[in-house]
Amino acid sequence: MTEDISVSLEGLRAHARQLVEQEGTRFLCLYLDQETQEVNLLTDSESLKKLVDTKVLKELKNILKSSSEDKENLIFHDHNQVRKAERPCTSSGHRCHLPPPKLQLSWEQKFPICFEDQRFPYRSYDKLPGEILRIIFGFLKPKNLKHVLLVSQNWKSVAEEPALWTGFDLPRKSRRNGQTLIKFLKSSFSSKLQHLTLSHTARNANFTFDLEDKHIKHLLSLNLRSIKIENADLSKVTDELLAKLVTSCKECDITEHRPRSLDDDSDSDISDESDVELDSNDFYHLGVEKIAAILREMLDDGSKLKTFKLSFEDNTYYFPLYLPPVSSRFDLSSIPSGILAKAFSKLDELALEYLKMNSEQLNSIFEFGLGNLTRLSFHGIPLDEAQTRQLLETLDKTHKLKSLELSKVDLRMSSSGLLARVINKIERVVLKDMKIEGFQIEDIFLAITRGESVMKHLVLAFHDYGGNCLSELNPEVFAKGVNKLESVAFDRLLSEKQTEMMFKVMSLGTNLKTSPNFEAGHACFGVDISNVDSEVLARALNNLKSVRIDFGRFTLPQINAFFKQLNSQSKLETILSGCKSYKVEDVKCENKVW
Repeated sequence: MTEDISVSLEGLRAHARQLVEQEGTRFLCLYLDQETQEVNLLTDSESLKKLVDTKVLKELKNILKSSSEDKENLIFHDHNQVRKAERPCTSSGHRCHLPPPKLQLSWEQKFPICFEDQRFPYRSYDKLPGEILRIIFGFLKPKNLKHVLLVSQNWKSVAEEPALWTGFDLPRKSRRNGQTLIKFLKSSFSSKLQHLTLSHTARNANFTFDLEDKHIKHLLSLNLRSIKIENADLSKVTDELLAKLVTSCKECDITEHRPRSLDDDSDSDISDESDVELDSNDFYHLGVEKIAAILREMLDDGSKLKTFKLSFEDNTYYFPLYLPPVSSRFDLSSIPSGILAKAFSKLDELALEYLKMNSEQLNSIFEFGLGNLTRLSFHGIPLDEAQTRQLLETLDKTHKLKSLELSKVDLRMSSSGLLARVINKIERVVLKDMKIEGFQIEDIFLAITRGESVMKHLVLAFHDYGGNCLSELNPEVFAKGVNKLESVAFDRLLSEKQTEMMFKVMSLGTNLKTSPNFEAGHACFGVDISNVDSEVLARALNNLKSVRIDFGRFTLPQINAFFKQLNSQSKLETILSGCKSYKVEDVKCENKVW
């Protein structure tokens, strides 16, 4: 076998010599001697010189000497064939190139090091995992997402997921013409519509034609999740059909407006659109009959409605007083109390704002209508002492409520123990514009410190009501209570002792995830931290997950101590400053100068 190879090699040498010396042909041959494992070269002297100059000879030897154990991973690569599929890049700053060849021989140096790929990708984007496509499509707006549906069956199956179409509303063209609206609602694309806004105030949401029953019937064929009605002219839509549309959704938000044509000094409540004559500049409103029809339809077993918000806005009168005047509330007193209570009892979430209801209605709602709620918002509805007590007693019996928002309710005559028990049974509590005593708030915090609370989030915002009752609280009770929560927000100035104690407890350990939020509703609102010990403040803030650093309120030693603690031991993940948000790891890596 060795002799045969030697003979063939001798013949090859003779043939090569003839080609080079007699015919003037360039010749290059590399072969591996299997016995000695040496790479041998047959070439002309000029080619050898070029190989040595380009230092490619050593690389070629290494390639030939590589183990044959990896032969299963080898595939044939025709370098010249690849070249035919590429052309030199002609675009300046072009970034979409193939990587440069791993081996570029000396005579190929004249080619640019990057090329535009003229071949079809060997891997199709259509084969990307659905999870990756879902993330990518999530950055697209619905008007662009609709084009993705046409790319392929795989893209279409991902792009049709309802979560990607959250912001999709009726196209602008369909709001300008009734026939265009019906044409859109008959198209398959209308099935992507989840949220419907019927309004003459929202941008691009106004209709330039009268909505009628025929339009509502087409809307009923959709699988809507939510509907918002505000200042929409629905006078030509029958009450029953509108009620069916609303109850076919899971969520409904209705805002009634007081027509501008009413006398501002009138004490009469808004009850029906027939009370006044509206012109083109007036606000539209549904009227109590349509609201009653919706409530009646909610009693039907086929109703899907689980979240209902009904509020009233007076666009002609600004009321800074504790309660708005009678004319600035929407009168529901003509609706039977039983209908109100039974309708509300079928809901998971209820929000009522600036409405007028009689005692019988309120008693019925409190007794029968709130037991199944997980979220209750009650704003601007006047309650007497007995009604306030009944509301608290009802909430004390509920076991499902997770979120409570109350405003403009006088709690001063309520039992402090009952109030504390009710508040501490709920995870999220917002009390705004309340009349409340300092000792009542302290009892709430005492229950928190004793571990008798499930509350995680608390907002106390009194604005022009209640004085500064927060400053009356025992500093230790207040500090321990605050640090048992996950988030707190106040709109009152704390005492110096309360502030120092709050950060002292925080520095030792806290459940707070973010720094306490002090709403800037007044020039004196906030917290003065200038007297807090720098080291204590640094440890306290670094025990949080997120903190806002407003440097106008920090002393230089406090800032230095904060960043020193940040670089040594910290639980912080995010720092907010001004309108910007910074990840702590980026702050550490880049050593940012603030």
